[in-house]
Parts: sequence; structure tokens; C-alpha cells
Amino acid sequence: MKLHIKNGTVYDPANGIEGDKMDIFVADGKIVDETKPEVIIDATAKTVMPGGIDVHSHVATYGLNVTRFTFGFPTLNEIGLAYARMGYTHVNEPLMTLNTASYVHHELSGIPVVDTSASLVLSLYDIDKEIRERDKESVKNLLLFLLDLTKSIGVNLYDARVKYAKSGFFYRDISINKCLEFFSDLIKTESGNMPNMQLKTYPALLDEPTDVLTPFWLAHIGSGIDNDERYEAAKEILKKGVAVDLGIYCPSQNGDINMSIGYDIFDTTEKFISVDIGLEKPLIFSKLSGKKKQDKKVYYSLLFALEALEHLSSSSGCISFSTDSPNGCFFPAYPTIFAGLLDHDSRKELTNEELPRTEYSLYEFAQITRTNPARQLGLRNKGHLGLDADADIAIYDIGENTEGKELERRLSSCSCLVKGGEVVIKEGKLVNEGVSKKRFYFEIGDDEIEAAKQKQRELIDRICNRRSFRAEHLKVDDCFIQSY
Repeated sequence: MKLHIKNGTVYDPANGIEGDKMDIFVADGKIVDETKPEVIIDATAKTVMPGGIDVHSHVATYGLNVTRFTFGFPTLNEIGLAYARMGYTHVNEPLMTLNTASYVHHELSGIPVVDTSASLVLSLYDIDKEIRERDKESVKNLLLFLLDLTKSIGVNLYDARVKYAKSGFFYRDISINKCLEFFSDLIKTESGNMPNMQLKTYPALLDEPTDVLTPFWLAHIGSGIDNDERYEAAKEILKKGVAVDLGIYCPSQNGDINMSIGYDIFDTTEKFISVDIGLEKPLIFSKLSGKKKQDKKVYYSLLFALEALEHLSSSSGCISFSTDSPNGCFFPAYPTIFAGLLDHDSRKELTNEELPRTEYSLYEFAQITRTNPARQLGLRNKGHLGLDADADIAIYDIGENTEGKELERRLSSCSCLVKGGEVVIKEGKLVNEGVSKKRFYFEIGDDEIEAAKQKQRELIDRICNRRSFRAEHLKVDDCFIQSY
């Protein structure tokens, strides 16, 4: 379809466009200089942005299927529709293991409308010998092989340490600092040849020296801030230009799902499910009571998000929006937080603590929800509206002066969403469920993969044998990664 979106107020930070009145043309699923349109969309007095990209949201984690029956977690169709109505066109699943890769991709394939990707969580227990011996070459080759095997977009260190690794008759730990130093050196050595490496942020991680964290992308950093000292450590990380996603904490008080995914069972847990996904400990899915908001955590994460504005334009790193959904906030409630970031009066519903009156502009909002997530995930044709970009375009009936509940309502239900050059949402309603979607992953050349495989045959076999599988049995089938 050939489209002409006319008279829109465009926000495209990747190209320095800040509220300019512009026309956008689309042909063959791409943004073009001009074309003779089949459909004209009048965006007069409306805001036009690239499609939203959720850099970190648990939508296909192994075990979520059980929570649909026990906790009321949404179905795959409901996930796709909720994201599309908010103007999102891509979501990244952050918790895929070698054991669960085929399952995760199978789940992602069932989410309609939005494009998807997944990050591979690396079990450091598998490579404790290489970490101790500082064998960076072997780990690099292994990562290339595993990224291709599981069709991952990046690598995630869920627990940056090794506990109780056996050597002879003794059990030996490897500290967080030693693991971080090893991977920090690996990233610096292989800069440009590897995707961004994420670190799950937890409070103890913020106690580590800032310099050793600089090469990483710190996922949901707000979840690690639980006191003034760690808040200052997180601010120092921003000053250093470290890539982060915000991890805003704001559990629902309105009857929506409150649940947690992690290693721990919290005091507020009503019920929980334990699932082995191939890491050192089982993953715990907890349903929380939701009756008591931890206001200090809400305050710290919102304050951090507001103070991050100072570093948004000047940072050599990259700051993106996230809540570690559903841990910090369940993704359908994003517009409530968006309204709080864009309008200071809307924050009163989020926390009782006094926050600065600083507000995000729509340009800055587009940076943290579009431009920067695309950079972090390495999506070159996403997150911007330049020529030859994928035609993923969200149109909202809002302006810089839209406030409060009206702002929240309109961000919950976009006026129009174009996905891959096709109109899929009109006035908040799905009009094209069968729109083409893609799976994205870090692409590696066949020769490079074969070389890595041959060099690390013994290490690969050791890891696969521990799981009682051959590598080909763990490989993600090509049917899950094609466009459809």
C-alpha cells in the first residue's frame, strides 16, 4: 500500500526532527521521498512518531503459560493488541535460555501484529572454567555459536556470578566483580563484533565499581535502587554514559495483575510457581497481593527517570524506557507512567513523595520509547522516520499541552498505527490482524559460525551434554524466524 500521512507534527529524534509540520510518504513497507498515494491519512494537529519499541518485557518467558491459568496473565492475542493500541510495533523478550529457546520463539510467533526478538540469558555455570582461566577467545566463539543457535538478538547476564562450581572435591564461587571484569574485557576487545550485553540490575550490582559496569547495558536499573547510596551510584552510571533502561517501579493499584518474575519469593506473595529454565536456580513466578505499594521504590525510580533527562541528549550511552514488565509495572499500564513523565500533575497518582516538576517533552518521550530502544537492540531500520526506514508509524491525538487523564487515555489508544506500511489500528481499534511481522536476531556470517563451531567443539559438547542434548536438538527451527 502507498500512503501519504499529511500535516502531522513529527517527532523523530534520530533525524533531529522536533515537532516540525511534515508529510510522510510510504511505499512497499518503507518510508520514501514521495509517491502517488492510494490512501491519505490526515494527521493535522496530531503527533506522529516512529512505532514504539519495548526493549525489555516478559511476554514469552518459559512458564508464563501457566500464569495465564493461575494469575490471569494475558493471552498472546491480547499482548499483541495491547501493544498495537499503545502505538508499539516491536517487543523484546529478555529471558530466553538455551533450554527454552525453541519454546520462547514458538510463543513469540503467536503474538500478532508486533515484531519480536529475544535475548539469550547466559548461564555462567557453563563457562566457569573459561572465566577462571580468562579464556576470552573461547567464550567469544561460544557466544557467536549460541547466538546463531538460539536466534537471539543479544546476550543477558541474569546473575553475574558463579556459585558452587565444582572443582575436584571442592566447590568454588566466582565473584560478581571477577565475572564483570572478564566480560568487560571481552566486550572491549570484541567491540563491533558482538551485540550489546545486558546485565540484570539488582541492588548488589550497584555496589560494584562504576568503571567495570561501563561497557554493559544495565537492564531495568531502577529495580536496583533501594537506598540513597545506590541512587547516587546509579546517577554516577548515567554520568559515565552507560546504556540503561529505566526499570520504573509502579505496581498497579487498580486491580490489574501484580506479579513478579525472579529468583525470590516476596513477603506480599499470594501464590507462586517454580519453573526450571536451565539456570542455577529455578525461576519463581509470584502473584503479589497488590494492596501495599512500596512508595520508596516508586519514588526512587521516578526520580531517577526525571533526573535522567539531564543526560538524555548529551549521553554517549543510551537511555530507554522500561518497567521490567510485569515486575515494575504491567505493560498495559505504561500510559499511566507516560502521563506521569510528560505531566507533573499526573504524578500524584503514582507516589505520595515530592518529585521535581521536570517534565519530558514529546521529543524526549520519542527518544526513550523509540530511538534509543532501536539503538540498544541494533535495529537499524526501526525507531526513526528517515528514508528507507521500515514504515512503522504511530499517530496520537495529543500535543505538548495535552494533560492528565486525557493524555493517558490517548496514549493508551493511538489514533492510527501503520506497521510495515499497512494500517493496523484506527481510533484504537484493530483493523488488520493479519499484518506481516518479523523476528529479529543478531545475524552472523555462516563462515564465522562454522569457524566458531570448530574451534569450540569440546566446549559446545560439554554444555550440551550437561543438558543431555546434542546442539542440533537445541537449535531454533527456521520456521520461527521467517517473516509471516
